[in-house]
Amino acid sequence: MDKNRTYYPPKLADRFLEFYCLPELLEQIQGDAYEIFYMDLEGKGLAYARWRYIFHVFSFFKWRNIGLSKFMNQKSTNGAMIKSYFKIGWRNILKQKGTTFISVFGLSCAVGCCIVAYLFIANIWFKGLNQPHKDEIYQLVYSAEEAEGMVTYGTVAEPIAELIPDNLNQVKNQTQVLLEFPLLIQNNESFYQRSLYVDPSYMEMFEYRMDFGYPGALNESDQVILTKQLSEKLFGDMHPIGQELALVVNGEERLYKVGGVLADLKDMDMFTFDLLVNLESHPNIKPDIPLKDTWSRELWTFIQVEGEADLARIDSELAEFTQIQNQVNPDKPYAKMGLIPYPEIIYNVGKIQRGVRDFLGIGPQILLGTIGLFILLLAVFNYINLSVLMASKRLKEIGVRKVIGSKRGQLIFQFLSENLLICFFAIFLGCLMAGFIFLPGFNEIASKNLQIDLLRDKNIWIFLGGMLLAITLISGLYPATYLSSFKPISILKGNQKIGSKSGFTSVLLSFQFTLAIISMVAGIAFVQTNYINAQRDWGYSSDDKIIVNVPESKDYIPLKNKLSALSSVVEVSGSQDYVGSWIREKEVFLGDDKYEVNFLTAEANYPEMMDLELKQGRMFNPELITDTQESILVNQTFLDQVGLDFPFEQEVSIDSVDFRVVGVVDDFHTTFFSNSIEPMVIRASPDTTFNYLTLRMNPGSAEGSMESVKKIWHETVPRGFFDGKLQTEVFEREIADVNGITRLILFSATLSVILALLGLFGLVSLNMAAHIKDYCIRKVFGANVGDLSKKLLKRYVIIWGAAAVVGTVVSSFLISTFLDSFFAFHSGVGIVPIGSALLVLFGLIIGTVASQIWKVIKANPAVILKSE
Repeated sequence: MDKNRTYYPPKLADRFLEFYCLPELLEQIQGDAYEIFYMDLEGKGLAYARWRYIFHVFSFFKWRNIGLSKFMNQKSTNGAMIKSYFKIGWRNILKQKGTTFISVFGLSCAVGCCIVAYLFIANIWFKGLNQPHKDEIYQLVYSAEEAEGMVTYGTVAEPIAELIPDNLNQVKNQTQVLLEFPLLIQNNESFYQRSLYVDPSYMEMFEYRMDFGYPGALNESDQVILTKQLSEKLFGDMHPIGQELALVVNGEERLYKVGGVLADLKDMDMFTFDLLVNLESHPNIKPDIPLKDTWSRELWTFIQVEGEADLARIDSELAEFTQIQNQVNPDKPYAKMGLIPYPEIIYNVGKIQRGVRDFLGIGPQILLGTIGLFILLLAVFNYINLSVLMASKRLKEIGVRKVIGSKRGQLIFQFLSENLLICFFAIFLGCLMAGFIFLPGFNEIASKNLQIDLLRDKNIWIFLGGMLLAITLISGLYPATYLSSFKPISILKGNQKIGSKSGFTSVLLSFQFTLAIISMVAGIAFVQTNYINAQRDWGYSSDDKIIVNVPESKDYIPLKNKLSALSSVVEVSGSQDYVGSWIREKEVFLGDDKYEVNFLTAEANYPEMMDLELKQGRMFNPELITDTQESILVNQTFLDQVGLDFPFEQEVSIDSVDFRVVGVVDDFHTTFFSNSIEPMVIRASPDTTFNYLTLRMNPGSAEGSMESVKKIWHETVPRGFFDGKLQTEVFEREIADVNGITRLILFSATLSVILALLGLFGLVSLNMAAHIKDYCIRKVFGANVGDLSKKLLKRYVIIWGAAAVVGTVVSSFLISTFLDSFFAFHSGVGIVPIGSALLVLFGLIIGTVASQIWKVIKANPAVILKSE
């Protein structure tokens, strides 16, 4: 080609021609194409010439012009080359067992943590998407004009289901779903169980694997299908089919037989339930009620359409249902009815009222995702640092490969293929660690049932494949590009040194130490907060007290009399709510000022029985009628809020009734420590019935008397739900949740420190191996242990110092914010967690480096210096 010309044929087309064309034909074909190009350039312009050239290149792409042998040889050569890369990679893995173990262990721990985080998040976002008919199922919804604007609801009028078969021809199946919490009674035990009342066709639209029985059991109105967990809870090892149980809804009891037991759902079903019941057996499904009332009742309604259904047509047909609803029930008009695809239900959480799903748990998702990301970053940084330093033993190999013609891209591909092997082993071991170690521990902490289902969950394969690709590239790309950039002349002359003072390696190690510091500070701060809260004075005595519920007002007096007769009971008091549970709020007026306060109504002896501490004034006197009609107690926070000192003559107005404050009690915790203490008003009520009874027992007898209390309760209320507990257990669930979070954070902190130290150990070991002769020469010339230690320690102490500064600043802000979101009362991030974290990390760094210094001290310079 003439270099003096201004314009040339398109480069890509020209290269494509050179790529496929037979060598013996290339010169002739390419020459003719050039000649035509320049003729077109002179006659019709550059654009036309280029397009014509591209056309000619593709027109020559014929079988007789293609060099097939070139492709076959190239394919064979590439296959052999890739096989060679993996063989070399495997040999290097076996040659460097220690550093390979550190890399694989760190990455597999990170993969295991990420799998747990993924399964937890997937359980929320992909829940129920394993259903085989999911793309054919739609939920009926409607929109209505409300005061806040247009609102979409996930339930529709019950009679709409009767209109579907005759009006929606493309619908091949349908089901209604009603969520209830009936009282389940079995062997004199009672539980409130989350139940779905459904049409029998539910089991045709939604498929479940069965442990016992068959899906068609719901065709019988007196049969139910249980989950595996509920079956084990009720019947243990007994065969469940045919066993009887009773369900009580709105006071109406009905007997059922167990017709089936589902296999373990593994937390992956869209609907959360304990048992399935035939909808016809629900007591509210009755035909003898007014038509308008029938159209006022709403249920979840699902349809299954034909594969090629015209959804626009179904939407238009639903307009007729909207008209019928508005005619029959004009007090509750629909603006429009529509369809939500089953797979999109989860994405509409928060947008649909009364939907199937109403909570996503964003906080726990962020927490687990952050922990997984922390561990993954530590493991990847470890691997990058070790990969760079391990290459110090392969410098000559890199130099020789470059000299004999290896291109940089080939070297990069070789390093990445070796990295792929390590990452594959890490993924494999990570799955094992997640399945046998991490998931069982997490399920116990979080009361979940997450499992790795490689056979049924295709998303887990996508996740693992994505992780393999991402970790391979992220952890291997920098070492590969860095090592392949060396000049062979520098390598072979021995001038190329790597890893000893790498700034990038120092930055990564600093970041690892920073993450370890933040993790440790979080763990120590949570442990410290738990300890402080465990020692916190609740503001009342919770010992020797039992709380029992009163189902109905008619049960109050019989329960109180029978329980009072129990020999271990010292005193009994009734209350509308109880300390440690939700307490209702009231508006109180002091003059023209209005205040929101917690309001507790109880018998006059309740404050003294709970051992509330009186600060000023007096307690209620049960003998005084005025105390049960016009007197109240307040806590110190109430006084602080209104800005008054006791006593004050001004009366407090509640529900248009004036009350006089007769005493002030010290602040006490009515809810867990995640909430601050609110202003409290206690009223002694003259009522003779309450929702709860609190029993004061003989010292040390509360726990042992629980069975006797429960027996008396069931004798009095044979078909009721017993919700009794010790007063010491009122915060049990919240404490368990906080302890679970603390264990997760401590686990991540421990793992972060282990990974950071393994990385440090690997770096120090490789640096020591690379410079052992230098240290031995210094030793021969009289360098003492202190000089060698100072040289080795200096770099890592500086890195620790930088990480300490950054980690202190970040953790002070980050962990304090985190604690504020969990607790109203916490230890904060002070000198104890920060100082402890820094000292622990510093001590472990000193110990790790000292273990390598000891090798230098014990080394024989004569043996090392004479070896090559």
